[in-house]
Amino acid sequence: MNPQQIYQLLNHNEIEYQLVHHPAVLTTDEADRYVQDYSFARTKNLFLHTHNRKEYFLYVLPENKRFNEKSFRQTVKTSRLSFASPDELNQILGVAPGMVSPFNLLNDRYHQVSLIVDQEVLKMNKLIGVHPNTNTQTVILKTADLLALLKKVGTSIQIINF
Repeated sequence: MNPQQIYQLLNHNEIEYQLVHHPAVLTTDEADRYVQDYSFARTKNLFLHTHNRKEYFLYVLPENKRFNEKSFRQTVKTSRLSFASPDELNQILGVAPGMVSPFNLLNDRYHQVSLIVDQEVLKMNKLIGVHPNTNTQTVILKTADLLALLKKVGTSIQIINF
């Protein structure tokens, strides 16, 4: 889905959102420069797969939290993990590095990817900022609305607590 299709989907589902346009960003630090006047949960998104590539995960965690692979594996009950390649990111989620976002799951036609959300994200703020499959915009919406929309389209979602 392109950004316009995402906005149409949000409007169709009567989901309120705010849109912020900014230059292309590749990191959370870069993005924060352009959205510093807005209040929402600041997160980072990691696209991971098991060593045998049988399971894929999009892990959303607070931007200042370190990824602990061992804790993640134990909590999600999975095997050794690696970061997905740019080719996998493009083939499965339809985006390039620097654009990883929960909205990418709208492009996951075969529902290969499980969304894993760190519970801290839900406690930070009722709102979350995510890229609409481009890194030149940030959509700010209720985290609950985002999760409900993704669940509605068939995404497997798991909230985890470390």
